[in-house]
Amino acid sequence: MRSRVRFAGMFAVVVALAAGCGSGQPQPTTAAGSPSGDTRSATDAPPESDAKQDVEVTGCEQTVYTPRVALAVTNSTSTEYRYAVTVTISNNAGDATDAYFVEGRLGPGRTVTDTVPGANPVEGDLTCSVSEATRLPPQ
Repeated sequence: MRSRVRFAGMFAVVVALAAGCGSGQPQPTTAAGSPSGDTRSATDAPPESDAKQDVEVTGCEQTVYTPRVALAVTNSTSTEYRYAVTVTISNNAGDATDAYFVEGRLGPGRTVTDTVPGANPVEGDLTCSVSEATRLPPQ
């Protein structure tokens, strides 16, 4: 039950980060209107393909209920960003699930490591791969 609650919370955060807030049009921000003084928009972030290169799967293992993925995310840019990462966990039979990771602020050159659970049980020999990684300006 605890892992389902954790997954639901993590999934909600990832959806919120991916969807953003508002009408879909970036709102202009000024240094006075932003607590951090950050005036970048999501369109200023380096391409997402670059963000995938910042993510390394360091572990992929089966646990009693769901699989678990260990990640290391390194901000390779010269600017602070938020990261939203989806890892696909699959087995030889074609069964798959996802694991979600979110980091609110990752400074330039910094690395964060974490272990996140898969959303659903997947049995057998596992393969973990980064399916999506997104950089967003910090809030």
